[in-house]
Amino acid sequence: MLRAVIFIVCGVAAIAFGGWLVLDDRRLVDAQAEVLRVSGADGGEWKSTVRFTTADGEEVTETLPPSDRKPGKGDRVAVSYRRTNPSAVHFPEDGQNLYLWPGVGLGLIVVGVGSIFWYNRRPR
Repeated sequence: MLRAVIFIVCGVAAIAFGGWLVLDDRRLVDAQAEVLRVSGADGGEWKSTVRFTTADGEEVTETLPPSDRKPGKGDRVAVSYRRTNPSAVHFPEDGQNLYLWPGVGLGLIVVGVGSIFWYNRRPR
């Protein structure tokens, strides 16, 4: 019975974490950036250095995290960044998988509730 409670509590925590990720993702700002340089990274991924102007008018040059996307030098690309930290920039499609944690949370809750039913089904 204690395992079931642990599964349910962990499930609720995973759903809460997923909700926080969704709220965090809504705070990102989209911008158009110019690709300055593209270099190879491990495993067929590419690192792109981009320059963009923030909503506050600040010009930022930053290297994006490795991505499967390979833009050409001089291309205009969409990027997302944090308003409070423009250095935290990435391609929008390389963002967090927003449905992973709520899905894991629901799975844990289903396992917890299922184990309660299974435990109570057995004759004593």
